[in-house]
Amino acid sequence: MASAGDTVNVNHHMRVRAQWYGMDFMKTGEPNGRGLRRTRGKTVEDFYAWGEAVLAPVAGDVVLVVDGLMDNRMGHKDEKRPAGNYVVIKAAADRYVFIAHFKNGSVKARAGQTVTAGQELGQCGNSGNSDAPHIHLHVQDVPTLNEGQGQNVIFKGINVELTGKRFEDVDWPLIRGLFVENAAKGNAE
Repeated sequence: MASAGDTVNVNHHMRVRAQWYGMDFMKTGEPNGRGLRRTRGKTVEDFYAWGEAVLAPVAGDVVLVVDGLMDNRMGHKDEKRPAGNYVVIKAAADRYVFIAHFKNGSVKARAGQTVTAGQELGQCGNSGNSDAPHIHLHVQDVPTLNEGQGQNVIFKGINVELTGKRFEDVDWPLIRGLFVENAAKGNAE
């Protein structure tokens, strides 16, 4: 977990009301399971997250898809289009799940489509206001990016490691520094 939590000191997303409780996910690798990149990290391809499948965290209706924006080279960001390539899923009347920074041209979801939890939406990229391949997720109460208020998310059925302690099949909000993985049937609420 690269960024998450409910205070600015652990989560930079808390500075933007619509992204309150937002979180960034990065895939790890290496024998110890803690490395973010295969090599020195000079290119996006060096990162374990690059090109990995991004799965829908919830079931719902896809209300917006943006694809076709270029991925950033390392050391560059697109601050004018902060979400980059992204998908918005309406999970409930006042719950819109924003998933951002998809790889250019990889988004499989289409506006108007109903998706199920666990369905592949596209691939992890480095588009938008992103400085390394990762996936950003936040939930708002309205469907327009960066309007409304961010909503706290409880992930159900996940395995969590925090400071060397492992918790299996728990329901938790996420905070910075956690290592998380799906339990048998985990999803977000």
